[in-house]
Amino acid sequence: MGEAARATAIKPDLPEQHSPLLAILPHILRTFRREPALALTVCYLFVALAGIYYDYGFYQRGFGIPVLTLAQAGDFLVAGLQQPMALVLLISTLPLCWIFDWFTVRHRRRDSRRRERLRGLAQPTWRQKLHLRYLDWHLGSLWTAQLAYAAIVVLYGWTFVLIYAGHRVDQVRQGSGQRVTVRLNGETSDLRASDRPTWSYLGAVSNYVFVYDHVAKRAMILPVNAIARIQPEPPKGKPGLPFPVVHLP
Repeated sequence: MGEAARATAIKPDLPEQHSPLLAILPHILRTFRREPALALTVCYLFVALAGIYYDYGFYQRGFGIPVLTLAQAGDFLVAGLQQPMALVLLISTLPLCWIFDWFTVRHRRRDSRRRERLRGLAQPTWRQKLHLRYLDWHLGSLWTAQLAYAAIVVLYGWTFVLIYAGHRVDQVRQGSGQRVTVRLNGETSDLRASDRPTWSYLGAVSNYVFVYDHVAKRAMILPVNAIARIQPEPPKGKPGLPFPVVHLP
């Protein structure tokens, strides 16, 4: 075979040669098998990330509650478990990475064939030389695409969860959600909203409870230690039982 034929011959492409996911996935699996605790940590990270995204979108963007300041680290983990849809939306970004990887493999294989053609040129122009140097760098490094996939998980997960949190905010403002009465310590009557004795219960973190007044269109932040009881509004025809807030030592 002549020199030109060897230069233009197309080398067989291995899947992991052009796939950023297939290149790093075996290393990740081996690491998880060697360190099972690390796999559990990654699961905790996904749950906490879903909780952070949801709490920010629901409380802070929806009702102006600075939840990132008020909450503790464990509250975000609980929020991710309490809102499984947020976790599902975050995990749904992983199939997106596979779709992007399929397009990346096609693009890199095309660039590989283009590089072989440029290498076969007897007297390439300066532009062709520059393009060949770029292709050598681009095809020789997968870390840029792998970093982009990590950004996909973070950014697309952020977008999906914020859309879902915005939907939940609209539901609360339209009257959906649990109605509760709140009594503070040392008081003989319940804390009233603007036009009724009940509030819409938004949620809680370790040290605070969040309720919403529909008429005033404002949220109320109540310290847990200041609350004597929170009582859900009973269904029609059924008496309600008080739900006490337990103070842990």
